[in-house]
Amino acid sequence: MAQVNKSKNHNEPTVELGTRKISKMNFSYIVTLPKCFVNSPFGAVTKVKRTMLEDGSLLLTPIRQNSDPDDFSVF
Repeated sequence: MAQVNKSKNHNEPTVELGTRKISKMNFSYIVTLPKCFVNSPFGAVTKVKRTMLEDGSLLLTPIRQNSDPDDFSVF
């Protein structure tokens, strides 16, 4: 179940979504995203920006498609 915590680096609350299994597919690895992340009230997530932080954490930033198929917003 989701648990709301305070972020270590920000004053914004974070939501703990539990763990996900890493699956191997050909030469890549797959991790599923929770439905509440993809279908958020801010708009459907169509892509994610991946950033590896200095501490080895992976940050996924949602990118939502606007009405124009070539227009994307990073949140």
